[in-house]
Amino acid sequence: MIVASYFGALVAFFHVPIPVGVDSMLQFLQSAAAPVALFALGVTVALRPFERMPWELPGIIAIKLIAHPLIVFGLLIALGPFPPQWAAAALLLASLPPALNVFVIARQYDTWIEPASAAVLIGTFVSVVTLTSVMWLIRTGAIVFP
Repeated sequence: MIVASYFGALVAFFHVPIPVGVDSMLQFLQSAAAPVALFALGVTVALRPFERMPWELPGIIAIKLIAHPLIVFGLLIALGPFPPQWAAAALLLASLPPALNVFVIARQYDTWIEPASAAVLIGTFVSVVTLTSVMWLIRTGAIVFP
């Protein structure tokens, strides 16, 4: 996978023309990647009993949904000033739940699959409250970027 990444970077850097057939196949695979990952996550979550919730999950969710936005906000204040739109976008991105790529990487390396799927699922549920709160704080002016 690392070799393929380097190869792709070299092809992009040197503007190597890609044959139309290969390009359309890659576009097709690119379009199918997210739905297949979501399907795999859904199957893993559906087949997983919630009685065996990993002990570290509340800490992971708290770090991702509370500590991460606070750290980003502190860095925005410390390293600013930034345009308010960019600062708000950075804070909103930091407030997003754990992404699906956590599950995809866990599945790729066949380790920590169930906790990763639980983190994505529970993190998404909890982010309904935390992300909405951050959006509301930005919208009402309670969070101001200098």
